[in-house]
Amino acid sequence: MDKAKNRVLTGYSEKHHVIPRCIGGTDDDENLANLTAKEHYMSHRLLTEIYPNNQKLKYAYWMMCTMKTSNQQRHIVSSRIYEYAKSLISTRSDVTKKKYQNH
Repeated sequence: MDKAKNRVLTGYSEKHHVIPRCIGGTDDDENLANLTAKEHYMSHRLLTEIYPNNQKLKYAYWMMCTMKTSNQQRHIVSSRIYEYAKSLISTRSDVTKKKYQNH
């Protein structure tokens, strides 16, 4: 993250919270880094492994794997990665599962 914070990317990039908001990070500039789409995806994947009990990080990763937006270029994940991401959020309560099942 230190390298990412001190470089200038040309082309497409995505903002990433160095310390995720769900574990106390802020939206301040010093807590944001511009990453390539691949770096951003990998950062979220690693966060699910570093903080295996954090449901918000699991959900953020799930959304990265499945959500389509007009302003972000998303990596298309393999079926193996999709299954892994889905398994991370499968431990949610039935109410929460229903809320997110259409994503």
